[in-house]
Amino acid sequence: MRGGYVSSSRAAYDASPSAAAWAGTAAAPVLLIANNFPPVRGGSASVYANLARCAQGQVMVLAPQINYGTGLPLRGWREYDRQAGFRVLRLPLLRTTLGPRPGLANRLLFLLWDVWIRARVTATLAWLLLFAGVRTVCIGELLASSWIIRLLSLVRGVRTVAYVHGEEITTQCRDERYSRNGRRALELCDAIIVVSRFTQDAVETLLGQVPAGKIRLIENGLDTKRFAPAPKSRALIDLCGLAGCFTYVSVCRLLEKKGIDHAIRAFVEVARRHPDSRYLVVGAGPDEDALQALALAEGIADKMIFAGPVAEDALVEHYRLGDVFVMPNRRMPDGDTEGFGLVFLEANGCGLPVIAGCDGGSTDAVQDGFNGLVVDGHSVPAITEAMLRLREDTALRARIEEGALKAAQQAGWDRKAGDFVAVCLEERAEAP
Repeated sequence: MRGGYVSSSRAAYDASPSAAAWAGTAAAPVLLIANNFPPVRGGSASVYANLARCAQGQVMVLAPQINYGTGLPLRGWREYDRQAGFRVLRLPLLRTTLGPRPGLANRLLFLLWDVWIRARVTATLAWLLLFAGVRTVCIGELLASSWIIRLLSLVRGVRTVAYVHGEEITTQCRDERYSRNGRRALELCDAIIVVSRFTQDAVETLLGQVPAGKIRLIENGLDTKRFAPAPKSRALIDLCGLAGCFTYVSVCRLLEKKGIDHAIRAFVEVARRHPDSRYLVVGAGPDEDALQALALAEGIADKMIFAGPVAEDALVEHYRLGDVFVMPNRRMPDGDTEGFGLVFLEANGCGLPVIAGCDGGSTDAVQDGFNGLVVDGHSVPAITEAMLRLREDTALRARIEEGALKAAQQAGWDRKAGDFVAVCLEERAEAP
């Protein structure tokens, strides 16, 4: 079954860890609960993995084994956990979807399934708090995991932290109950980590009066050893047909808010003026077919390469194929927008100037004229102008390439992870 009613296949549950399997769990004072975690791909999954990797044994992670979309075990989760370099504990699921399907039977099934998942997570938390040295619990998915903070607010001596990216509080939720629960969790937790000033403003607007020091800004970081300049892969150049071409590249999940549709429309004029230009799109998502159809309709399909999702170890080489990175993100009518935009830093680390939209938290990642150009992501002419400027003005491109490398070097994960652990391990202020 799909979505909230995930198949309880025997194989999935036989693979779930038991208390005996955890008997040797090394003590770590911070437990990070992450529904989006490798081998799942995406910005937040990468953030949590890098925080744990660079935390020098201070962080362990609780994550799911099963893909929420397919109901099947995540491919490669055991291999990932073995080589992660930090402790990862897995349960089959940490949440259902955000609501049941219509119908009394479906609502009852959803309720029973939700109770079972929460009971198992609660038992795991109790074991970790009592026997594994956990002092702080940080949740990485506010709406679905807010109940954990509400539960732990009743337990003395446990510090709770919410990690907020932005879209979870700016997007209009289809179930107001989850929005209310998320707000209550933010009020109850000891600290709120936000990834951008945009997200900080959104939290302050949502909560109104916030105690001084409760909200902490920790912008997303970068693995500067991995995302670094290097020669383009000749094999990939030949595979993608990019020899002798000036290449724009996008790496992201293919969603409307990322702005790839407008970037394609802007590329029409770029390709007309510079026929040796190519546009490489790396990633998958709900809009993939529509974007390919758009390229065909605009008459530039022969100048575009849709690479689809690529293996993690090949991601950096695909960034390096580009001369300019493009993701002109924009705010959607329901409030959904980019919380930060880790891909901008990843592209910067590879030496690429970037083009970003001005909505959401991307302006914390991209400083206009320093490590990229910031444009109105709703405006195709503005995107076109930026793409042409970085193609035609070589002095501007060289200056921004230099700024890109500086921005990347300032965003190393070691410092970010240290800040994260420091926030998590502050003494909890007990109510009198």
